[in-house]
Amino acid sequence: MKNTLISLFACLVTLLPGPTRGQTAASLPGEAEILAAIDRSASSLRSLEGEFVQTKELSLLQEQLVSQGVIYYRQTGGQLRWEYRTPYRYTFVLNGERVMMRSGERTDVIDTSDNRVFREIARIMMNSLTGRCLTATSDFDVRIEAGAERWIAELTPRRREMAQFFTKVRLHFDPTRQLVIRVELIERNGDRTTIDLKNLKTNTAIDEAVFAID
Repeated sequence: MKNTLISLFACLVTLLPGPTRGQTAASLPGEAEILAAIDRSASSLRSLEGEFVQTKELSLLQEQLVSQGVIYYRQTGGQLRWEYRTPYRYTFVLNGERVMMRSGERTDVIDTSDNRVFREIARIMMNSLTGRCLTATSDFDVRIEAGAERWIAELTPRRREMAQFFTKVRLHFDPTRQLVIRVELIERNGDRTTIDLKNLKTNTAIDEAVFAID
């Protein structure tokens, strides 16, 4: 469950649209303005696809675990696919109220309406897909750092489901592209997961088969 939550939370926060377009240092917006801009622009993100590189730093070992994969999102129907391709294969698909997790030869399909934990995860996911995770004060305490080249939103989980795993989540925005380009997940045990996003395409057509659950 822990690895599933880490992978799921990583993918859901990458889908947040960025704040307003680039500003000079003299005209940087305040926190309230940034949050309002995110809320307004969320509805314009109809689809997203791209690649990611995930680096996990283990607090008890002097090593880094690096994995790579692809992400697909479509607003219609609340559809999401987060797929690891190297060095292992793991796929998470959310399609409406159904979730599929596939690892190797094993495939699990869950109806979120019958599972309290996954229902809560799906709720937080949908809030993130719409940008509401930055304004839903019941889920996170949010602090914004505005710079000329990068803006950072630091989220502190308030709900037990997330707080038992994460102490902080940091979202790095590219103000010009209006997309999250890096996600940092700081776990309660001291481990850190960093997700770097690249080759992102927005509002393009994505085949329905990408989100199929079987």
